[in-house]
Amino acid sequence: MNLKTKLAASLLLAASTSMAQAALYNVSAVFKDGGIQGVTTFDGSFNWDGTSVTNFTGNLSESMFAWDSANNRWWDPLSNSVVNAAYTKDIYAKPGGYKNGEAPLLHLTFDNVVPETTTNGVVTAMTFLKNDTNVVAGGGYNVDTTDGGTAMAYGMPTQSGRNNNGFFTLLFDATDPTNVTKALTDKMVYADETRLGMMGPYYTGWLGMTGLYGKNLDPDTGAVVLGSMGGFPFTLNITAAPTTVPVPAAVWLFGSALMGLIGVNRRKSVLA
Repeated sequence: MNLKTKLAASLLLAASTSMAQAALYNVSAVFKDGGIQGVTTFDGSFNWDGTSVTNFTGNLSESMFAWDSANNRWWDPLSNSVVNAAYTKDIYAKPGGYKNGEAPLLHLTFDNVVPETTTNGVVTAMTFLKNDTNVVAGGGYNVDTTDGGTAMAYGMPTQSGRNNNGFFTLLFDATDPTNVTKALTDKMVYADETRLGMMGPYYTGWLGMTGLYGKNLDPDTGAVVLGSMGGFPFTLNITAAPTTVPVPAAVWLFGSALMGLIGVNRRKSVLA
């Protein structure tokens, strides 16, 4: 193989390598809380190329309600009351439907509302139900992953006053997202201000629904508070998903041209 052919082969290898996609990671998170289901879960995925988070999406469960398959309805098992259909419009239409007793899901897809940040090698990323940050009553949101936190002082909104939005916040190791530690798990946060959401604006800080385990202190007593309904982050798993890197059409064309070049060089060698 002459110098020209070697150079072309090197260019092909470089082009293929440069086109590699960001790695895909699966996320499974569990929060303990005081709802009917006993837990709130988030199951989703994101892409990470070492610099940016993209396609951060997943399903967040609502712990106060369950599917009643016998009567084809959402209901509250505690009060044995049926959920008005008007309150279910934010529920994700799960392919294949819901099983009896299963919690309703919110499909969070908007990861571009608040860009991820990286501090001391830890990435903080968020995904929202709606394409804006108006989560709590009065607009905006509040996530404080330092100690103390801030209690939101809006009071419990009426159903008509809810912003019908929600989000999930994830923290992970920038070098190895699968390296999950208790410190990262404890800083997960979620908010659910939809019609079926059981939380008001008190979802972060010392009155937080989810709490930030070991970081939420009652300003009067200094005692650890796990959230307004005993909620706190429980488990987090991040796993690398096997991916197939697609090769763009332009690279295939480049490869064809390279093979042609090799063929020409071979013919020249034979004729020489």
